[in-house]
Amino acid sequence: MKPALGLLAASVLLASCGSTGSVPDGSGRIVDLTTEYTTSTSPTVQYVGCDNISNASAGRSGSTQVKVEFAAAGSIQSVEVSLAGTTNNTSDPNFDTVIQAANLKKNSAGNYEVIFDANSKTGQLLPASIVVDPVVQPVKPVSASNPVGGSFYALVKITTATSSFTLTSYNLRRIPVYSNCTIQTSQPLSK
Repeated sequence: MKPALGLLAASVLLASCGSTGSVPDGSGRIVDLTTEYTTSTSPTVQYVGCDNISNASAGRSGSTQVKVEFAAAGSIQSVEVSLAGTTNNTSDPNFDTVIQAANLKKNSAGNYEVIFDANSKTGQLLPASIVVDPVVQPVKPVSASNPVGGSFYALVKITTATSSFTLTSYNLRRIPVYSNCTIQTSQPLSK
């Protein structure tokens, strides 16, 4: 997202590089990291981040919705979710937010989900982008061009009453970022 996601500016150096780990009161792992845009679905889905989106609905031409799904056991007090770039393996303070335990939601599989919009126009998360009941965007196929030369992954720092532990999706999934994406629209059936 902008060079902001693909080549994230940095302030916090990563301390771990797996997608699983133990939290003091239990265990945790990142289950998945996805976006609302994909360039392929076969044989595996390739999710992407986009800076500029053609054919987007009103107000979404610079936004990519990101979903981080994670499992954790124990007495969670808060969760800090941030996006980090692969070019320098550091998180970007503009793509970082803290969610208190009372505002965490679980999906039907029993995993926690954090859904937010990363805005490439401002280079940051939208002010109200992490909400308790977000409007979930459907996954849309796009044609993507002009890769920015990097990708991003998620960091989830789980804080309990006694300590904290950071999980990463680095070895699970990294999302490539493109300067331009066009949402593919359905063509009418010919008679």
